[in-house]
Order: sequence, then C-alpha cells, then structure tokens
Amino acid sequence: MRRSIDSALGVVEGIVDQAVPGQDVPSVEELFTVIRDFERIEFDVPDRADSDGFLFQYGQVNWFPDPTFVVGFVRQLEIVDAGGEHEAYSQVQLEFRYRVDADLDPIQSHSSWWFAESQGPFDGWLEAVKQNPVWRAIRGKVPAAFDVSQEMA
Repeated sequence: MRRSIDSALGVVEGIVDQAVPGQDVPSVEELFTVIRDFERIEFDVPDRADSDGFLFQYGQVNWFPDPTFVVGFVRQLEIVDAGGEHEAYSQVQLEFRYRVDADLDPIQSHSSWWFAESQGPFDGWLEAVKQNPVWRAIRGKVPAAFDVSQEMA
C-alpha cells in the first residue's frame, strides 16, 4: 500500500526512533540503515521516472550563524495536481551538521542523485555512497546537530 506524501516525515522519524532508540543523533552506520529502510516505503507518487528519488549531498553552507558543513540525504517526492500535472516536490531531509574545521574546510561540495528508473538498484547506489571519502573525514567527529525535516520545493 502506498502511503501519503504528507506522512513521509512521520514515517522517517519512526524509522530513526526505531534505529536509535533514546538517542538524538544516529551513527553513520545507523543512518545508512535508516535510509535503506526509508527507501523501501512506497509513497503515493506518479508513475514517472523522476517522481521519487534520493539525493546524497555534502558541503559547506552559509545559512547558519557559524560556518557549517552538512552531509546527508534528501528523499524527493513529486506532488501532482488533480490533472496529474507537476505541482511541487516534497523533500524529506536527514542531515548531519558539523562546525567547519581544518579537516572539513578544504572538502568541495558534492551531490549524487538516484532514481529507480535511471540508476539501477538502490542498494548499489547506496554502497557507492558509502565509499565516498567524506565519511572518513567526519568519522570520530561529533555533529553539532542532526536534522530530520520535510519541506516543499
């Protein structure tokens, strides 16, 4: 059964709570488990190639008071109107936030999309993401925050 897009935030929050009971911040390994479990949930999106996808991204951002390096995932779900025309995207984000330090400062921004219709199996994409050098750069660092949110784009 496909779930409502409006329920996506609650769904992923439930998955996070199950994966890391009593903790505010998952480990990197726990985040990968959460992402894999979240991908297995079907949402009510149109049957189009780019209506349900994942984005892995990292880099420095400038919309926080302190210099911040973010690394995380976004699940993008397409919303259509009654006629089936594109209306908006709902984006569910899971993101580690770190204070920029000497290890993170030189790292260039990166993004990688996955859509079922064009990128092959999700697990293969996720395994490739796991090999990204950014994970070595943040290993052992304590995030300033971990955010789970949903917004319209």
